[in-house]
Amino acid sequence: MKNNKYEKPSICIFCSSEIKDISNFSDLFFGIEEEGIPYEIKRKKESDASELSYRAAQESRLAVGIGIHKSGEIALTFNKLKKDEPLFSAHFNSGENILRNLGANAGRLVKGISFK
Repeated sequence: MKNNKYEKPSICIFCSSEIKDISNFSDLFFGIEEEGIPYEIKRKKESDASELSYRAAQESRLAVGIGIHKSGEIALTFNKLKKDEPLFSAHFNSGENILRNLGANAGRLVKGISFK
């Protein structure tokens, strides 16, 4: 059995420890919440968004991870995908609808339903 650090099944979100205000990404979190899937946020030492999302997906009991880089880059991946090929990516400046859809798509990936 895989040894996951997260006991509660949830989407793991790894964000750069250099991000001062994680609430700037609230639209992303709202999208996940709209799908009714729990998530946990952990601050990690600097890596690019793809690396952070890959590591998060490996630790998630739901096999879904999101990485947020200090530059505002965001990546969403599944634990079966390659490290450098996230399923979706966006930037903090992409707009609230894009961020909300990215979060919703993380939840939909868990549910196994079509993406927005």
